[in-house]
Amino acid sequence: MPRSPHSDPSAPRALPPGLRSTRATRALLALMSSQPSVAVSGAEVESALARRGVVVNRVTVYRLLDRLASAGLMRRHIDAQRVARYTLVGHKSEPAAPHFECNDCHRQFPVTEGAAPLQAAARQMLKALASAGHDRLALDVAVRGRCAVCAQTAHPGDGE
Repeated sequence: MPRSPHSDPSAPRALPPGLRSTRATRALLALMSSQPSVAVSGAEVESALARRGVVVNRVTVYRLLDRLASAGLMRRHIDAQRVARYTLVGHKSEPAAPHFECNDCHRQFPVTEGAAPLQAAARQMLKALASAGHDRLALDVAVRGRCAVCAQTAHPGDGE
């Protein structure tokens, strides 16, 4: 019996309509699932896939990341160095789930204390924008700095 592309064990979740389950797509989603709290750039994805034996053209990587972000499976944001980074969206996604991103290791940590009022305000703002006819809305609430692990391993004289 032929298997559905959505039953592939390397694909962590079902793909939205219009997004094909290619080898590159499955490999990228498996990679992102293996490190869900790390925000990666397109170049980092390309290198990591190559190390796993999946060679994907750089343009294809960036297009796939953007398609997955447009489909709501990934979140795209710009880091402090103005590099586009991507993270896998959790199964329970709030419109403005605040997070802390480490500038050094690019891991992301959810900010839970005080998040409910922020999420309620974000839902109201997105609803107002949608009622005005805007679509494909996204909101990123992030605090950036150095995480506790990187701060402990930092060398004196790093500028901080």
